[in-house]
Amino acid sequence: MEIKQLQHFSRIAEIGNLTRAASVLGVTQAALSRQVAQLEAELGTELFRRNGRGLVLTDAGRRLLDQVPMVLRQIAIAERAVKGASGPVQGTFVLGLAPSLARTVVVPLIQAFREQLPEVTLRTVDGTSANLGELVGAGKLDCAVIYNPISNDSVELRPLATESLYLVSGPLAAREDRVPPRSIGLEKVSELPLVIAGKTNVVHGVLAAALAERGLTAQVVHEIENLTAILDLIRHGYGYSVIPLSGVQPCIGDPELRLHRIDSPRLECGLSIATPARAGNDMLISESTSLLRGVVLKELQRYQVEVEKAIDEQPGVPANGGKAGKSGRVPHL
Repeated sequence: MEIKQLQHFSRIAEIGNLTRAASVLGVTQAALSRQVAQLEAELGTELFRRNGRGLVLTDAGRRLLDQVPMVLRQIAIAERAVKGASGPVQGTFVLGLAPSLARTVVVPLIQAFREQLPEVTLRTVDGTSANLGELVGAGKLDCAVIYNPISNDSVELRPLATESLYLVSGPLAAREDRVPPRSIGLEKVSELPLVIAGKTNVVHGVLAAALAERGLTAQVVHEIENLTAILDLIRHGYGYSVIPLSGVQPCIGDPELRLHRIDSPRLECGLSIATPARAGNDMLISESTSLLRGVVLKELQRYQVEVEKAIDEQPGVPANGGKAGKSGRVPHL
């Protein structure tokens, strides 16, 4: 079994058509077909079946495809280890980010890689923390920044930072003349109709655990995984939401959305860097994750200042114990 065979097998599986795959790979269709036949003969099983639209994987082919990214990445790590630190770090660094965090840090990350690791190509993938952790363990990602702690012997986790959680309100609060103050207690949050991510999401878990400690439960009216969809629902008056620091960027300056601190107690969720446990002292992963750590921490600290300033300067949002905008009423929540 050769490296090129596995690379070509993976691309054929991705494209699903031998002719198009040959064009993309720059080889003849006959040569690619021979490679597949040789690989199937060596493994003693059929990897593809033809249908009217092209090629589909057999069960054996799917099992092989699950292993290919890990094998190819381990080979790349071995090659870099052999070359040692004799020259600049090179290669492709594939990074997984939660969508909310990606919106905040991708641009400064790309700038930092160009300046400090110019021969490293940064690729980013969005996904849920659970999915990103699985991809790291399967060798399909070099690294991921995730919220949920995971139990996986194939993944090494290192704490990175904590993000504060904020309440987001919209037209519903204004329509009912119940705009929360800039800082709101957890007990009052429990009285609000919430649109938040599902029970497996870290925000839902942190909120539920904090409320349970006080004998309270959240009034969840809609469970939505997509952050953009959550904010759209808040804009349309379907309730309130609880969102981590990196996800509240779209709220700043939005005339229909308002931000509120949650205190008594302050709610936080932890971020961790996940890397393959078998990466060892791989220079590409080591140098890239070190750069990643510095950029993410810097951006979150800068962003925290911006968000806190935005909360204090929002029109129509009463300070603690203050009046509720034009109505002159203290919000009753």
